Amino acid sequence: MGDACNMADLERFMRSKSGTTHLEEIVEMLKGHRIVDVSFTNEVHCIATTLHLDDGTTFALWQPSLEVDALREQFADVLEEEYYKDYPERIPKEPEP
Repeated sequence: MGDACNMADLERFMRSKSGTTHLEEIVEMLKGHRIVDVSFTNEVHCIATTLHLDDGTTFALWQPSLEVDALREQFADVLEEEYYKDYPERIPKEPEP
């Protein structure tokens, strides 16, 4: 179906009474609370950000900048360096003169 169908369904949800109610519940859950801690978890396709609120509740966020493909693009050198820490035997050998 693709991105256009996804966007259309999201727009439909956001304009619906049920969607508006659901989103307002999220607003009410967050308003007036302080973030007392932030943690991160590996969710296979991305790193999720969890906000820990002052009333003990948590709120998970998914950010495009923490999706694995975005991280691979932006931090390719870091990932390669860390990869070789995991597999030092795979470090390419310098050619002999």
